[in-house]
Amino acid sequence: MDRRSFIEKSLAEGGSAVATLAQSKSVFTANPRKILVLGGTSFLGPATVEAALMGGHEVTLFNRGQTHPELFPRLEKLRGFRAVDAQQQNMKSLEGQRRWDAVIDVWPCEPTLVASAATLLQDRTDHYLYVSSVGAYASYRQPGINEDSPARAFDGNEEDYSSAKAESERRLKAIAGNRLTVVRPNAIHGIRDVSPDIISWLLGALRGGTHIGPGDGNDYAEETVDVKDVARFLIASIERDITGTFNLTGHPLTFRDYLAACNEATGSDAQWIWIPKEFLARHGIADWNHFLGWNTDPADRGFNQISSQKASDAGWSRRSFKETALDILAYYRTPNSKIVDWHHPQIPWQDPLTPEKEQAVLRAWKSTPA
Repeated sequence: MDRRSFIEKSLAEGGSAVATLAQSKSVFTANPRKILVLGGTSFLGPATVEAALMGGHEVTLFNRGQTHPELFPRLEKLRGFRAVDAQQQNMKSLEGQRRWDAVIDVWPCEPTLVASAATLLQDRTDHYLYVSSVGAYASYRQPGINEDSPARAFDGNEEDYSSAKAESERRLKAIAGNRLTVVRPNAIHGIRDVSPDIISWLLGALRGGTHIGPGDGNDYAEETVDVKDVARFLIASIERDITGTFNLTGHPLTFRDYLAACNEATGSDAQWIWIPKEFLARHGIADWNHFLGWNTDPADRGFNQISSQKASDAGWSRRSFKETALDILAYYRTPNSKIVDWHHPQIPWQDPLTPEKEQAVLRAWKSTPA
């Protein structure tokens, strides 16, 4: 089987071909690499694997085999279990003298767990890549945070996601040195997205009619990045030997522009009525849970305006919000898909702002004296 046939067959059997050909510089690379992906079957993992396959690379997966084991049936899969407790961890399938050109660690935050894999593999790869988070930054008070902004301190709590991500980066730098690429995405969305963040607004737009726009429309919405774009940067970094730390963030949008983009993506004529936070608070709905992605805390002023200029200068480009939104909607409409609660991933998400409650607040606002 020639390489083109192999790529097409692998993608067909692994899920949807998520990389956009027009955007991907990695299609049919002249220098295919051997890539080990730690994880690879949940959300960012499959997008990364598919981007690698579209580049003609040879991919091996290491995971438990419990999350979507049906994905990528023709790829080599090494089984094992990662744990902070060394007595519970099983990485025997990675032991030995075998080498990979690059290793991608896509999900964990626990520094002990992150460092154990890197230590095991440090002499058997030339390039180590880690998916961190913009949560690693110490402060979000000012817009324009970049890769030189201070990172969070670590107090030893491996379950504190943000500080643990920052500490994981530090430990990886001590292990991998200048062979390390760290990416710091903000909220990742797109194909296989099961979070309610964007879909809640898209479904509101699809219903049409009149809805609440929180605040005055000038607050910044949650800055999001497409899962395909993160995957493309990881693979491009391997192909072009890009190392260092890079923010991978979306296009900053005010809430007014964000909801207009939701209307455009869905072809909707929904109307958004801007209601001040103080009025919403009197009705008990002036919070993130009722309006996902809306945060007016001054301490977080810069969180939705983080710079990814460094990645752009390295050749990275971002898909439009509309493309991301359409991928989210398409996946939402596939059989057995469900939007889940953040805190309890096994429980389907229920929007606390029911249509009845929303319309009651809108009526109350319209009846308020000018």
